[in-house]
Amino acid sequence: MENFEKYASKLPVIPEVASRILSIGEDNQDFSFKKLEEIISLDPMLTSRILKVANSALYARQKEITTLQMAIGLLGFKNIKSLVLLISASQFSRQFESDPFYNDFWTHSIVTAFIAREIYYRNKDRVNQDLAFTLALLHDIGKVALFNFDPAAYRKVLEEAENGKESYPAIERKHMGTDHHEAGAQIMRIWNLPDIFAQSVELHGKNDIDSPDADLIRNISIADYIAGKLGFGTVEENIAGDWAFLLKGTDVGPDDLTFFLQEYEALMVEDPLFLECEKLFPGKKAV
Repeated sequence: MENFEKYASKLPVIPEVASRILSIGEDNQDFSFKKLEEIISLDPMLTSRILKVANSALYARQKEITTLQMAIGLLGFKNIKSLVLLISASQFSRQFESDPFYNDFWTHSIVTAFIAREIYYRNKDRVNQDLAFTLALLHDIGKVALFNFDPAAYRKVLEEAENGKESYPAIERKHMGTDHHEAGAQIMRIWNLPDIFAQSVELHGKNDIDSPDADLIRNISIADYIAGKLGFGTVEENIAGDWAFLLKGTDVGPDDLTFFLQEYEALMVEDPLFLECEKLFPGKKAV
């Protein structure tokens, strides 16, 4: 079943404001901040949410934050971009917000995004830190499209996946005619996002990654694995078995892996941005 348009039709079109913000480069900070303010101001809901976050107890300073310019200066360019994407993404699940699938899906996606960002932070790579966060947040978006298209059929996928007798994508193909890697990659293309988004969705978790951005995709894969091992989402297919191959070509060594599996969750829950994310996406709470 190759008609991916029918799956994409069950997802909202990515808001133009979010799409434009994701495309803003950071080569010229003065220009970027001004452009960011101009674009966000076009969306009253987004503006009010960002001001609310800036004035929350997590970020509150001595004076009230009353303008977008003040909020951007306080939160920083990268945090603003991440918040915009998260706020936009949170709208996807409003009609299903009480369904356990959505709670689990978004919690897994958020934790994977924070782990991916931390991988680059620990490696002192500020260039890819923001991109890794965004790619990780969207890496399983195909699951949302498949679930929205036929919730009853996809619940059968979830039930069979618990047995662990077949790979997750194989079970999806049996019930849905495609898997979340293929469907998600096509959706990234339909949304006109840069090609790295489609590649990351399609290739994460696989042995052979034929892409100029293979190292970045492998880092998303290991973040996905770690999130599952921490109890946020399912540890899928080959990752559940011989997952050690994922470390090859990544910025995660054995010591880093130990840190993420044993220490990172306690640090993650102290991150103000993570706490704001938990408010956007109800679900399994980190300890």
